[in-house]
Amino acid sequence: MGQAPVSANLRRILKVIEDGSHDMATGWNLPRECYVDPEFYAFEQEAIFMRQWLCLGRVDEIPKPGDFVRVDMGDEPLMMVRGKDMEIRVLSPICAHRAHLVCEGSGNTGRLFRCPFHAWTYGLDGNLIAAPSMNDTVGLKNLKGEAYLPSHRVEIWNGFVFTNLDPDAKPLAPTLTKLTAELENYHIGDMVSMPVAELRDNPWNWKSQLENGIEPYHSAYLHGMLHDFAHVRLTSFVEISPDEGAIYHPTGFYHADAGFNPTTKALLPIIPTLGEKERNQVIFASIPPNLGFGAVPEGLFYYLVLPAGPEHMNLRIGHLYPEESTKHPRFEQLYKIAQDGLVLFHQQDASSDASLQKGMRSRFRRPGRYSFQEESLLQFNQWLLKRYQDYVDLVEGAPEPSATR
Repeated sequence: MGQAPVSANLRRILKVIEDGSHDMATGWNLPRECYVDPEFYAFEQEAIFMRQWLCLGRVDEIPKPGDFVRVDMGDEPLMMVRGKDMEIRVLSPICAHRAHLVCEGSGNTGRLFRCPFHAWTYGLDGNLIAAPSMNDTVGLKNLKGEAYLPSHRVEIWNGFVFTNLDPDAKPLAPTLTKLTAELENYHIGDMVSMPVAELRDNPWNWKSQLENGIEPYHSAYLHGMLHDFAHVRLTSFVEISPDEGAIYHPTGFYHADAGFNPTTKALLPIIPTLGEKERNQVIFASIPPNLGFGAVPEGLFYYLVLPAGPEHMNLRIGHLYPEESTKHPRFEQLYKIAQDGLVLFHQQDASSDASLQKGMRSRFRRPGRYSFQEESLLQFNQWLLKRYQDYVDLVEGAPEPSATR
């Protein structure tokens, strides 16, 4: 979309969001266009995904030089890669010649990326190494000055790899100080990642996935007895400013060391550094726009939300455990039970999200009012609104765009 003018339709939608985001008593949730309108989705890609910190995965997914993971964020293909110098970089895997993608999926590429179209070759740092049959037009020496895989800013937070496509964006870490302190005893950065599950082409808008993760109201009804050990009535909300980079709330347990599986108890060893408070709660958190997770006494489960259109998204789901827990003699068996338990919760949420998306298409859908158990949704909408408005201010203050190659 670029810095296109803000249309009357977008202004109307933003006004509805603004009017409904003041407080719980007078507010309402997002209008239907935020979930189905192609113009709003395009606006959102520029306002949010091109300017906020995006999570691509975990550091230990790419432990060796040449390891890479492709993650597509809307129409932007990205990859995190481990360099020969052991640095983690985020590159756009787009060949500088004809825009062919230089890699797919994940794996180890050795010492270079080679485009399969015309064999243009790049180092792990994105710099051009070879371009066959180009010397008669533009020599390799000249090409190296203009042809490369674009590189983006990187921040590591608790072992998660974040990137920002805006070179002028403010750092991420200072916006997460409150959440970082809350999670200190979990030592998430030292945890070991389990294989990531990919669920593609989910037929709902990306925001619905994040909303389910931070909104406890539905847990007593959609999840029923499965969630009763961490009942919504045990939830407390944390005061969050729209300037902050995370939204989270703790939910208490009716018994210590609980877990989201059929036994309702943690199956693997409890993180030894946790205190009594952490052993009696789950922390549901989101670092918008695309990371959500739950910290429980035995580890952490997380999901990466990847928009794929106004009404579609892809999902990457992972689990983290302390390294010592992975050495438990029955780890594989117990991890499988824990994983299956979370799959059941996801299936319930997925059925609900698909139904919500169908309802959002109706011309008769109007924004609904908040329950007192949905305070985190108001915080998310305030987070979004600030960034929507910041982008409008940027567009309206920007000079006319000039033609580029």
